[in-house]
Amino acid sequence: MNKLKAVFFCLLFVWVLFYSTNTVFADDIDDLLNKCAIAPNPRPSVMVYDYELSPETLMPGDVGVLTITLKNMQDKPIEKDVDIRSEIKGTGGYVIDIDAETRFTMDAYIKEAYIVEREFKVYNSYSSAGVLGPDSKVDLAFKIKAPSGEGIHMLKFLADIEDMEGKSSKGIRYFIPIVVTGTVNLLLQEVFENEVSLEVINEGLSDVNGVYVVATVSNARGVECQPERVYIGKIKSGESAIAVFKVNKTEERESTTVFKAVYKNGINKHESNPVCVIIPCLHCEEEKREQEESETSFSALTVTATPTPTLSSSSSSTSALKLTDFGAVFAFVGLFVFVVAVAFAKKKR
Repeated sequence: MNKLKAVFFCLLFVWVLFYSTNTVFADDIDDLLNKCAIAPNPRPSVMVYDYELSPETLMPGDVGVLTITLKNMQDKPIEKDVDIRSEIKGTGGYVIDIDAETRFTMDAYIKEAYIVEREFKVYNSYSSAGVLGPDSKVDLAFKIKAPSGEGIHMLKFLADIEDMEGKSSKGIRYFIPIVVTGTVNLLLQEVFENEVSLEVINEGLSDVNGVYVVATVSNARGVECQPERVYIGKIKSGESAIAVFKVNKTEERESTTVFKAVYKNGINKHESNPVCVIIPCLHCEEEKREQEESETSFSALTVTATPTPTLSSSSSSTSALKLTDFGAVFAFVGLFVFVVAVAFAKKKR
């Protein structure tokens, strides 16, 4: 309304000049019109003021919340005053005084705001998000899901802005870098018959919470780990913690135990690489060693060397074999002669 009043006064002044009995020059009219001219309406200036990702770094496949803060950079409403006081030449001291005021609120209407879905999955967008006054902010939260691979991704944020008269203002096109990386590794430290210690290492760029290490005995009876899980809690980025398990055995035999770390990145639950540990049995190893030693001694007692045959030994073996065969023939002949002699004697009688 103030703007219309100013224009009305200008037009009224021009009409008075035209219909006045006094002479008015064209240069004076142009000068007054230039003074009455009002600049085009200023438009609100909205930009991305800040953004925040929770959790700070996403691991592959994680779900997080990206909060984008928009701010109307106009710090206050704009006021424009039109004050014209001029004396018309040749009018004998005729003075024109025009005073008008225009006020622009600079409110911004957020028509639409969204993230372009590419590598990331985006679950929500904003339509008719409300009015943003001068020097005020608004937070827009987006639920996003990271891809399955590690890397640096650029999320494109778009927003359409209008002024309070429904005219399009300067829109927003903004790229936000998101890093997807990180994991927790489990490393074996020491293994004894009654104790196992492991190190949990946070290799990610953000802290992990709710960390604990769990043990599962896979192939042995009478073996249990105390406790079955060791709670660690929070591990900061680049730091590690040690988990120690006590092993109780009721049977003397080796056992295989699988350990793994379970942790959370934000609301996302993960598991580390499994570590398979063979828990030794000292008594079993001693018995095995004694058995091997006894077998070695027995073998040493029973094994005899076999001499390599020579020419002389071969000939003597052959002579002994021939003598043995001749004795058998001689005994058979003697027995035959004895039987014949006995039969002949009986017949003679």
